Amino acid sequence: MASQAAPRSNLRRARAGDAYPPPAPSRVPAQRQFANAMGLGFLTMSIAHEVNQPLSGIITNASTCIRMLDADPPNLRGVRETVRRTIRDAYRCAEVIARLRALVVKKEGACGSLDLNATARDAIADCADELRAHRAIVRLELADQLPAVAGDRVQLQQVILNLVRNAAQSMRAVHDRPRELTLRTEADADGRVRLSVKDAGAGFALDSHDRLFEAFYTTKPGGMGMGLAISRTIIERHGGRLWATGNDGPGATFSFAIPHAAQVRLPYC
Repeated sequence: MASQAAPRSNLRRARAGDAYPPPAPSRVPAQRQFANAMGLGFLTMSIAHEVNQPLSGIITNASTCIRMLDADPPNLRGVRETVRRTIRDAYRCAEVIARLRALVVKKEGACGSLDLNATARDAIADCADELRAHRAIVRLELADQLPAVAGDRVQLQQVILNLVRNAAQSMRAVHDRPRELTLRTEADADGRVRLSVKDAGAGFALDSHDRLFEAFYTTKPGGMGMGLAISRTIIERHGGRLWATGNDGPGATFSFAIPHAAQVRLPYC
């Protein structure tokens, strides 16, 4: 449902080139904000937010298995594949919980050299059902010969999942244009690898830009306000930056850039 119009001075939409948050001279302020929000309640909400998707997948797969077993004759091949997906989602839940706990207590993560293109493809595959439910048209523009990055595969995949889900959800009320979602990777000139998720939704208002990445802030009904806060902390722990820009047209683009694998040693690896 469209929100009620606010005074023009308070509700100018983000325009192309408007970037939030602006480049910061250091990662200390964001890390301090995240640290101040820590505690049992924050960790509990973070886990609830991040494991919701794989838990939903487990429920869906279990229901599918029952239908396949009840068929005459039973579809045993389909059951076997669905059980494999259920096991995958269960392992993913455990991985997400372990990585979030490591992020909170600042333990070492499972870092390694990663192909960000492959990580992005895996993320799209993991939320394919949700994207279809939102009738999102996904376009992948993945750079050839993209330099490897150093990082935690599960954490970076969670960031991509959060950005993709947010983009799809932002287009739920779009009926007058295609619900296009573009995921792009590229190598920056400053030695970083960038991933961007562009949507054709409503965008964001300038009066909310300062809070986009705050913990517990949300504009979605029933939202927890955890996804972008967790994502920004993960990216900054990887020596990078996460930001948002208004499109030249409808929607917004959320991007992050992290260093090449050969250029940095991560503080928690």
